[in-house]
Amino acid sequence: MSRSRVLYQKRHDGRSPKRVVIYKTTPFRHEEIDGCLDSWRSIALDLIQVQQHTPWRGIRVAAHHDIAGYPVHRGSCLPLSGTEALYWTQGIVPSVTGDRFYAAQKGIPHPLLLTRYAGHSGWEELGGELLGLTKMNWNNDSLYDRLPVTIEYASSLARIVKRLPSLSPRPYDFRYFM
Repeated sequence: MSRSRVLYQKRHDGRSPKRVVIYKTTPFRHEEIDGCLDSWRSIALDLIQVQQHTPWRGIRVAAHHDIAGYPVHRGSCLPLSGTEALYWTQGIVPSVTGDRFYAAQKGIPHPLLLTRYAGHSGWEELGGELLGLTKMNWNNDSLYDRLPVTIEYASSLARIVKRLPSLSPRPYDFRYFM
């Protein structure tokens, strides 16, 4: 984390970011939390675990408790506690014609379970940023992905790096791994 901060500052005239959000698919260990907080001191920091596999589902309910016949809206959020929330990155998207569009076309979308290990940003802000990151994979023509591009690309990068016999300690341009 300290190296990441130094690299950022080198590329931004010594300035630090105002806020950093770190997404991870596994739980944050105490040492990781302490290291992140130490490295990014004096900066608003959110440490968020994104779990893809949860037993939760969600359907839209219309007036008078009737099942609406279509999934929840993409971007729906259900806080479970102060540190956990369900967030749907799949679901109904309003279209220009006024119709409802669901990219998967069938089935019930699975939410992501977000667990906060550090930080104070609201679920609405974190969810909105997460939702934006699901639309940033320019390597396909889909409307959105289920996971944020940062997690998708980190997984791809890990698979590539695992196959390399060695990797020098110098920084690499991220676009070479896309």
